[in-house]
Amino acid sequence: MKTTYLLFFLFILNCQLNDQDTLSGIIYNYSDGKGLIISYDLVTGEKYTWGKIDDEGLITIPLSDTYLDDIKKMAAKAQKKAPRGFTLKLPTVENTFTCRYPDMKFENPGYLVSGLPDLLLTDNKKKAENGRIYAVNNPIIANWLHNYEQGDIAIGYYLMFYFAEDKASAKGTCMTASYTGLGDENYDKFTIFDLELSKGWNIVKYEIDEVFESKNGGIFPEVIKVTKSDDLPDDLTWVRVK
Repeated sequence: MKTTYLLFFLFILNCQLNDQDTLSGIIYNYSDGKGLIISYDLVTGEKYTWGKIDDEGLITIPLSDTYLDDIKKMAAKAQKKAPRGFTLKLPTVENTFTCRYPDMKFENPGYLVSGLPDLLLTDNKKKAENGRIYAVNNPIIANWLHNYEQGDIAIGYYLMFYFAEDKASAKGTCMTASYTGLGDENYDKFTIFDLELSKGWNIVKYEIDEVFESKNGGIFPEVIKVTKSDDLPDDLTWVRVK
């Protein structure tokens, strides 16, 4: 499958995300016309619109201060159409920032926290999908995310945007034994959390600090550090992957 990257840089009026009501950026050399920024509900398949892109390649994503209320309404709607015996649960700090084998300490672990969903672009007829967008500093990381964290990774980072119910924290280390797919070759993968969340919108940075190179040449994330970023990094690039 061919993978196409289009890079665009983020411009906002203030570097403090909590003070923002819109996330915006420009795709350079964009020529696909106006479209929408959307996501689909995994249970119902319903389409939700989060923003738009104009003829000049400018994207705008409103960041609502009622985001959690909106998510609760979406969850309630999805629950009505969910299969019998299937219960939807809203994400909390504890179950969002952890793993199977954690050594973690939390402050307010039960507080709700929800991130922006995977963001898709539509075409100029606002119908067909036209790529997915990622906030990274390396296109290789965008491709890795796009392929459900499969394939090669690189040193660098990606950003996620979370809305927290109130102040909370997640600190500690998750360790999992990971296999490369080459026989019994494996390595220990560490995810290190040093995360202090504020009430409202937060920039959460996932930094791939070390990688493991397999004997067959595959490159895997070995150490990932998860922290809150008060500012958008200077080298931040948004990447569209098709």
